[in-house]
Amino acid sequence: MDGNVVASGAKLAAAEISKEELDRRLDAADQKIKRLAQNFNMVAADLFQEEMEKFQSATAAGGDVDVRNDAVKSAFTVTHDMRGLSKTFGYPLLGEISSSCADFIKNRDVLESDKELEIVRLHLGALILIAKQGKTGDGGAEGATLMAQLAAAIGAVEKTTENVQRSLFDNLGLVYPLWHKAGLVLYF
Repeated sequence: MDGNVVASGAKLAAAEISKEELDRRLDAADQKIKRLAQNFNMVAADLFQEEMEKFQSATAAGGDVDVRNDAVKSAFTVTHDMRGLSKTFGYPLLGEISSSCADFIKNRDVLESDKELEIVRLHLGALILIAKQGKTGDGGAEGATLMAQLAAAIGAVEKTTENVQRSLFDNLGLVYPLWHKAGLVLYF
């Protein structure tokens, strides 16, 4: 095989292709990605809006626990997938917010409290807003402020959870730091 021919893998084709053909195919794929990127923010906004509507409906007061859990799983799947896609298409702020939401959900067995559900709503709302605005890049100072606010909201929920656990441990006569260090928590 000479230097101008690239052997393709079994998944691409059975025949060899020239370097020129490979370059042409890569250029065509690059052009397709650029075309997709032009509408990505609006497609993302619609997806996040649909997810928000499902989430709001499923988490309404008195809703079925299984339906709520399915909505949380769906929000996780969408934000998990969008964290990488957003960066690929030039919207890293959408990717960061998506990542924050997916990580928040992933780090919990179940979202039960209204405050935990509100964190997901805040993320979905931010994703809708940023996507509709078509903010590319990291969002600059506004993006940094938004990410800091989301992190603060998550921190407040985590601190509240820790304080409730401390109170439960205290009421039970247990030493919270020793149990926490051992990885033992009370689920309530």
